[in-house]
Amino acid sequence: MNLLGLIVEYNPFHNGHLYHLNESKKITNATHTIAVMSGNFMQRGTPALLDKFTRAEMAVRNGVDLVVELPTLYACQSAEIFAHGGISLLNSLNCVNSICFGSEIGDIDILYLISKILIDEPIDFKIKLKDYLDKGLPFPKARASALFYYITENKLYDTSEEDLLNMLNSPNNILGIEYIKSILKLNSKIKPYTINRINSGYNSLNVNDSICSASAIRNALKNNSLDTINYTMPKDTYDIINRVIESGFNLVYNEDFYQILSSIIIRDKDNLTDYFEVNEGIENKIYNSIFKCHNIETLQNEIKSKRYTMTKISRTLNNIMLGIKGSDILKTKDLTNIPYVRVLAFNEKGCEILKEIKKNSEIEVITKFSKIKYINSNIFNTLINYDIKATNMYNLIYYKDNFDMLKAPLDYITSPKYIK
Repeated sequence: MNLLGLIVEYNPFHNGHLYHLNESKKITNATHTIAVMSGNFMQRGTPALLDKFTRAEMAVRNGVDLVVELPTLYACQSAEIFAHGGISLLNSLNCVNSICFGSEIGDIDILYLISKILIDEPIDFKIKLKDYLDKGLPFPKARASALFYYITENKLYDTSEEDLLNMLNSPNNILGIEYIKSILKLNSKIKPYTINRINSGYNSLNVNDSICSASAIRNALKNNSLDTINYTMPKDTYDIINRVIESGFNLVYNEDFYQILSSIIIRDKDNLTDYFEVNEGIENKIYNSIFKCHNIETLQNEIKSKRYTMTKISRTLNNIMLGIKGSDILKTKDLTNIPYVRVLAFNEKGCEILKEIKKNSEIEVITKFSKIKYINSNIFNTLINYDIKATNMYNLIYYKDNFDMLKAPLDYITSPKYIK
């Protein structure tokens, strides 16, 4: 078995994802594929358009063999924590041969070189970084300049300082570097590959091409009928979204949670700093802004400053809503072994991967939630309880018009989807 690992969100699965999947299989010569996928909340601190089981089904119907859940505590955080969670989970399986990710640069050599320098921190690099910081440069610019100095001084790669800075400011390059850093930290045998992203940038709302961003698809679904963008996604994705809509479920957007979020902020006014990244006075700005705003977008704009980007604010608000405590992030963010793998969907080849995991790893494979009560581990309980909480919170909106169908917390009554 040559097992390819992917770390994904599929929000929702579209033509760009299909291209990435097929190209990744090709360049790694993979026989089997496992995707570690975010659950019901995304890395930028926003909810998924569709629930995790539905998105996992999309992935398997389009060629992924096994989809497992990236624990919520990692899925909703910075690139560093998100990447470490995904790589640590894949590494814990003891049978994954490679990963492949999309990047703006599409060159694994320079991404690996940068990652190695950042991990090893050679003395010449550290001295230059300190010099640039002492001169008042912002950290990202100082780090890029120090990297450029070290790389060119040692003739390691031919690049310009401007190109290097642009590379380090590109979101998928940043994520790729964090994947490789985690592989190096864990001394993992997983081999990294990258391919060029061919779709629009993450925030582009252009849907004129067959390959466009997931943001553009979500925006179009909010404003138009599904039929107007059917060319942007595989038929299976189209059919599944259509099924969800016709069944009366709600496509979920960030603003749907404003009443829940504002209630929690008001209730927890004196304890907001317990939540991850709520510090340095932002808790006061968040609380005071609640009374001036009527939706999440205006709230984020009210809080925004030079110090806090919109993405950082979005993640911080999401941490408050999901109750993600800083103490729990500190306890889990550097784990070298994730204690469980939650199966969401699989096919026949996925069964073969699960057998390989059970043969090579001691990780708890969760297909039925009833077994979690027998697992006695503080770290396990911390991680899994956030997954349950995130699903329950998400379903307040997803099932809003179908609440009679929700007989119990969904994680306990939903089995992984087997796609024949």
